[in-house]
Formats: sequence, structure tokens, C-alpha cells
Amino acid sequence: MRKTALNFLKRAAVVVFMAIATALVVSKAREMDWPQVLQAVKAYDLETLAMAFAIAVPAFLACASFDLVGRHATGHSLSALRTAIISYTGYFFSLNLGALVGGLAFRYRLYMPYGLSTMTMSQVIGLSIVTNWSGYVLIAGAVMAWQPPELPPGWNVSVSLLRGIGIFLLLLAAGYIAVSIIKGGSSVRLKDSRFDIPTISVTAIQVGLSMLSWGSIGAVITWLLQGEVSWFAVMPVLMMSAIAGIWSHVPSGLGVTEVVFVSLLGHLAPESRLLAAVLVFRIVYYIVPFMVAVFAYFYLEATARGRKAAPS
Repeated sequence: MRKTALNFLKRAAVVVFMAIATALVVSKAREMDWPQVLQAVKAYDLETLAMAFAIAVPAFLACASFDLVGRHATGHSLSALRTAIISYTGYFFSLNLGALVGGLAFRYRLYMPYGLSTMTMSQVIGLSIVTNWSGYVLIAGAVMAWQPPELPPGWNVSVSLLRGIGIFLLLLAAGYIAVSIIKGGSSVRLKDSRFDIPTISVTAIQVGLSMLSWGSIGAVITWLLQGEVSWFAVMPVLMMSAIAGIWSHVPSGLGVTEVVFVSLLGHLAPESRLLAAVLVFRIVYYIVPFMVAVFAYFYLEATARGRKAAPS
């Protein structure tokens, strides 16, 4: 009964959060001057857009490398190229479609044709998730502790509180690194599952890839804002929007990300240009890579037959 009640509370919290997020998105959409936003979008020339894609390339390469960390750790024999394609495809399906289509079940589906054991697939996917968020914690902590974001007037959030959150995140990252130094290479058991704790070398690769990914994403948005907002102001807002998008359960955080950016950076740049930058960012980092991921998925499906990887 306690478990049932807990599940009910979780679902209720998700519904409430989705309702609040939807209300905020609708309210903000009604306030926007859409002709001005459209004009700001049209103002981007091909050279600026091409540079935005170039800045995003390191992020694309990083997310394609997330599963390579698990390949190294588990020792499975699936080729590095095919593992990278699966990593890229799974990442952008999850990013754009959320848990409904692009969740864990989809990631398992991508690996199943190759004969990997459930344990191996779990470790690869688990390490990929940890890799993605390890650099997030470190960058968010460093930015918040060193240069806390300038929040809109009236928020009444002290700089000390923001620095405290940053220091906590840095300690969290330091704890993960310390565990990998002290216990790296050993195993822990959770019920019937066994997980290997990454060594410090693997952890360093994880953090490096994640920092490259998140840093590049922030750089794309900063570039599209054409110098109106600094990278240090963009990064904490990007971090907040990522969490808000996950909690909202809206695929790709559509609307939620835009509201977070306009609400938190609207005092630093015109809202129309902020929204235009985020919308163009969606094309660069969400839509175009997702189209590539769709083709990659069909390629994986068409070529999976007869390809087996020896389970580790």
C-alpha cells in the first residue's frame, strides 16, 4: 500500500508540474510579439547559421562517444563505429522524444540485435547517462560558485545562496571523482545486478566528454545571441532549462526551455531576440541532428542482421 501511495504521489506531482509548465508556456506565448520574433529569426544569415552548426559539432561528437565509454569498460566486441552510431541515435531520440519513445527501452532495442547480455547493455547505458550528467554537475557548480547568474529584479535570491548551490555541486563532482580514485575497478551489487565502478581514467574521460558537450551547447546559444549575453550568463540558464525540461515530461522540453530563457535572461536582452535565438538553436541542436538520427536508426535496423558482438 505504501508503494502504491508513493507511485500515486509521483504521478500526481508529474501531472501538477506538467500543468504548471503548460500554463507558463501558454501565458508567455500570449505576451510575445510574434512578428518581432519572426523578424529576429529571419535576421540570421547563412554565415551565422553555418558557424552555429560548426560550434555544435564537438557536442555531436561527444554524445556519439558516450557509449564508447561503456564499450571500453565492459569490453564488448561491437565495433567502435557502430557503438558510436547507436550512442548518437539513442541520445537524439531521447532528447527529442523524451521517455515516451526515446527512453531506456529504446536504448536496449538498439543493442539487442547484437547479442550483448542484459548486464552489459545496462552498464553501457548506465555509464552513458552518468557521462552525460557528470560534466553538467561540474560546469554548473563552477559557474554558480565563481560567477553566479544575474537573476531578474524581484527574484530576491541572494548571491550567497547561488554560490552555496555551486559549491554543493562541485563537492558532488569531487565525491564522484574521489570514489573512482579509491574504489575504481571494484564492483557493487544492487539486488541481482552488478555494476563496476569506473576507474579514474574512465571518469576523466566521462567528465571531459560531458564538459565538451554542455560547453558547446552553451556556446551555440551564446553565438546566436550575438554578444548580447555572455557564455557565463547562458550556462546556468541552460542547466536550469535542462532540469525543467526533464521534470515537465514534455518531449525536447518544447516551450519550457523557451520560457526559462526568456524569464531568466529577459532583463539582459530583448525577449524577441532571446526567443529567436532559442528557436534557431532548436533547429541546430534538436531538429537537424534528430533527422540524421532517424536515418541512422533505419541504417542500424537494416544492417543489424547477422552482426553479433560477443557478450562480455
